Amino acid sequence: MKTNYIKLNDNNSHLSLGNIFNLIKKLAKNKSGAIQSEIFCIIFNIDSISDTTVNNYCTGYRPIGNDYKQIYLNYQKKWNKTNSILIPTINNLLSIIDGKIYNFKTIEEINNIESIKNLTNNIHTLVKNDIYVQNSLKKEYLSLLNNKNYYEALCKILFYVILEKQQPLYESDLVLSTIEEILKNTNLSVNDLKDYLSITFKEGINLIPSLKKLAKNNNPYALYELGRKEYNGEITGYPRYEESYKYHMKATEFNHPTSTWMIAHMILSQKIGSLQQEDLKLAWSYLEKAISLNSISAINTQGLCYMNGLTPDKKINLDKAKECFSKAANKKYIYAYNNLGRLYEKEKNYNIAFEYFLKSANEEESWACNKIGLYYYKGIGTKKDLNKSFYYFNLGLSSPINTRNPWNIYNIVKLFYLKGNSIIGIKKDLDKAISLLDTLNNFNEANELYLYIYYEKYLQNKNESNLDKLNYYLNIINNSFSNKIKKDIEKELQKYTIDIENII
Repeated sequence: MKTNYIKLNDNNSHLSLGNIFNLIKKLAKNKSGAIQSEIFCIIFNIDSISDTTVNNYCTGYRPIGNDYKQIYLNYQKKWNKTNSILIPTINNLLSIIDGKIYNFKTIEEINNIESIKNLTNNIHTLVKNDIYVQNSLKKEYLSLLNNKNYYEALCKILFYVILEKQQPLYESDLVLSTIEEILKNTNLSVNDLKDYLSITFKEGINLIPSLKKLAKNNNPYALYELGRKEYNGEITGYPRYEESYKYHMKATEFNHPTSTWMIAHMILSQKIGSLQQEDLKLAWSYLEKAISLNSISAINTQGLCYMNGLTPDKKINLDKAKECFSKAANKKYIYAYNNLGRLYEKEKNYNIAFEYFLKSANEEESWACNKIGLYYYKGIGTKKDLNKSFYYFNLGLSSPINTRNPWNIYNIVKLFYLKGNSIIGIKKDLDKAISLLDTLNNFNEANELYLYIYYEKYLQNKNESNLDKLNYYLNIINNSFSNKIKKDIEKELQKYTIDIENII
């Protein structure tokens, strides 16, 4: 069977020598001067090398030769005594980028050059995306950037791509090593995953019994999946939280990250227990364990705990909440975007709140779509734009039914179809409004809109059907809405042209 190589320089998933070369060429003012062999000779302080050899190194088809690695092993030994050892190398690399000769003597001088800042910031994308880069290096690199120590950051990366980055990589090895990397710090095995995938790919209507057989054999993937299905009511038609808890609890014995988080989530949301002090301590222990297993959901949930005082000391800490949400947001967790938006909104920092809500809305998260729709409609944190407002309210309706936020429909009806909007060419359409509201289940606020609609329909056609509908929604509002809201509704009805005293 033919062995297929992975090219290490054709996407931003690998912190590799080839990708470093690509970035240098991308940033170089004179592209023709940034040829691979020239960059290679500068990095390794040699006079010449064949284009073919450099190309094989840069694509990752050959391991970097031991002679070249030895050069950097010697540098590394000297680095421990003085980190200025690579100043000549960095000078020459910056000279290629800027098209001028540099001869800086100190690290401070180098750190003040814009081109090294641009290069190291671009490299950060590679650092973040390469799952094989140790978290310790990722944190150290980000810290160096934040402290504007670009010289040391670049040197650390050169040591990594030359001495540590594995190459060549093969497609067959990559699949297994990627899975193993994901399962690191857990007791989950590749063989268990294989068994689980085998039945989920092959089974149809018999899937649940097959999952239960696997679960009896303590397959952690089957345990998690059954726990998830019981939580969502997919097996019996209604949630069975105690059964879900049992499955997830068993899966936590194998350090399944999401099941570990689910145990904490179920306790904190009082699906299990009553959130007494002992419950809170138990939830917090599982939350911290899930975080140690790299659960992004757990990081976000910990932020919610700090925000709401659901911590062992029961104290609210908004700074720690924001720190947790930021960590989860850095991993593109959409609910963390929402929570950061909520915190900044509470601080009345609407511009930043808007940016976070927008990130989530662009991922079609329904709650955030409603927020952005309102921000654009009212011109909060951004310029007023009714077209975008209408777009995001509708985008929120594309979410799965179990995550769809009803306020999107409420606002589309109230702000656009109930009265029409000539600015963006939306005509008044009461029938469309009714059809949208009819998709909502047990959303009490929709009754207010139904009242407006059937009031107007009654004014247009005083038949018995419209009067019955009108009286039906009047009765709901009189029995379930507060006096303040009822007065607001009455004021809204008074905007219509015909006296309503005979109706209310």
